[in-house]
Amino acid sequence: MHLVTKSYFDTFCRDFGAPYDEAKNFEAFVNYCAFSKYSGDSVEASDLVYEGADPGIDGALLFLDDRAVFSLEELEEIFQTTRREYQVSIVLTQAKRSTSWSKQEIDSFVAAIVDYLSELPAQPHSQYLADFKKMFNKVYENIGRVKGGLPNIHAYFFTAAPDTDAVEINAAFQVGESALKRIGYSNETLLIKAHREVIHDLWLLADGPMEARLATVGYAPFPAAPSINNAYVATVTARSFIDSILKDQNGTPRKKLFEENVRDFLGVDVDVNSEIAETLSNADKKPRFGLMNNGVTIVASSVRPAGQEIYIRDFQIVNGCQTSNVLISLDAQVDSSVSLMIKLIEADEPSVIDDIVRATNRQSKVEDAQFISTLAALRDLEQYFNARGAGEASRIYFERRKGQYRLENVAPVRIFDVRETARCYAAVVMMRPDLSSRYPNRLTGELLNDVFTQGAQEEDYYTACYSHYRLRMLTSNKRFDGKYSKLRWHIMTAASKYCGAKYKEFGCKSKNEALYNLFSSNDGDWFDRLDLLIKTALPDPDISRDLLKSPPLTAVVIANVDALLE
Repeated sequence: MHLVTKSYFDTFCRDFGAPYDEAKNFEAFVNYCAFSKYSGDSVEASDLVYEGADPGIDGALLFLDDRAVFSLEELEEIFQTTRREYQVSIVLTQAKRSTSWSKQEIDSFVAAIVDYLSELPAQPHSQYLADFKKMFNKVYENIGRVKGGLPNIHAYFFTAAPDTDAVEINAAFQVGESALKRIGYSNETLLIKAHREVIHDLWLLADGPMEARLATVGYAPFPAAPSINNAYVATVTARSFIDSILKDQNGTPRKKLFEENVRDFLGVDVDVNSEIAETLSNADKKPRFGLMNNGVTIVASSVRPAGQEIYIRDFQIVNGCQTSNVLISLDAQVDSSVSLMIKLIEADEPSVIDDIVRATNRQSKVEDAQFISTLAALRDLEQYFNARGAGEASRIYFERRKGQYRLENVAPVRIFDVRETARCYAAVVMMRPDLSSRYPNRLTGELLNDVFTQGAQEEDYYTACYSHYRLRMLTSNKRFDGKYSKLRWHIMTAASKYCGAKYKEFGCKSKNEALYNLFSSNDGDWFDRLDLLIKTALPDPDISRDLLKSPPLTAVVIANVDALLE
């Protein structure tokens, strides 16, 4: 493996606590590189690979717009509870660590996809791929909700080999892509030659800062204000905004622009967005677009004018999600006559950014419940994590906004965002590992107030996240079989039940203290207790995905822990 590829791969394994052997970890690594091109969601290494029969496909991922969907239940829920259309992307991968090319391997990958997508596949499939095929079929059952009438199918042949001009290799990709197109199941069909330089580019895009130069028609500075380093209001062409800000240098829509925006894209058909779309479609109204639209607000770590351009770094759109997504959706209708007003603000204090988010969205009558990133409870939780973890070797961090610890070079495995913290809390405190594994979006949606309730103990959140972090380290360091990674939520529920009953016997003052000790050790009495607990609660790590996702599994785990306590 090339030295640079090996460096990026090792960094991934360390930062994400990759728990498998080198071959499986490499699959997780390249699948993460692909994943990050489509979504800004947090993801576990164990969510990116699967065990079982391998018909020549190493990874299968599904995205609705930039949202990753990992279960049929969640996909069904999305289609049942929303009426909007989605850009659907199906990503299939093959990973090869070899530094040489093989036409046969490329042909085999294409043949595997063709067989997999057929009505009666000849190859055996793992439970993961069988479940993914059900998700694939569910998309077609809801084909009227798919933009363009069909999903996109992107197949990545990842290899550690350098690019090649070999005629037979390039021909294999051309012939293979044609074969995938002939199936007729997709809108955009790509067979991607993902050699090592492509892997390097994808990794850097996933892990590095966002930077852009925005050409303006004109701009003016705002007067100096406390805690605001620089601020400008600019008039830009919508074309420049799309090409510089909304898309990266490869022309791909950026996936991490809207974490600070309090609303997801609602679709082109809702009233406010249909009006924006109608303006873009009307030749007479189009030149007045900038006057009829409230504009977009961007917060960045750096805002620097240079001539008629403005350079920005580490930027987020905090208001204007709807406008931005309509512009992306109707890209072909946006010409040089369409203008837009942009506010660019350089600020780094969280409280100041909170005020900007709240104020700019308040003007759009956004409800308080939607201010997930600005809830007082989350701000208090961030402060607690910082105080509680100060001086600890195994420190963990609560990330209230995406990328806030990038400059501190904190390993992702130690960082818990709102969604991941909610999943940990559900498993340990609510004793609902099924929510953590099957319906994580509910925890920051309809169940938000149940998870981050007023009066809850901050130590409960910290201990739940710490347990998750240490469990990942124990599987990464091979103290437990990597197959237990997919059972992590049920293990945490079992540990909560166990420590709640035994903490006094163990000489601890609280259940949280016992939980902390249980997961802290790599050996000794506490590790032996955890080893016994895991092998009693979940004696077989090769559990089927259907059983893993079923509510009865929780009851089985609890019953096994009760037997241990007798």
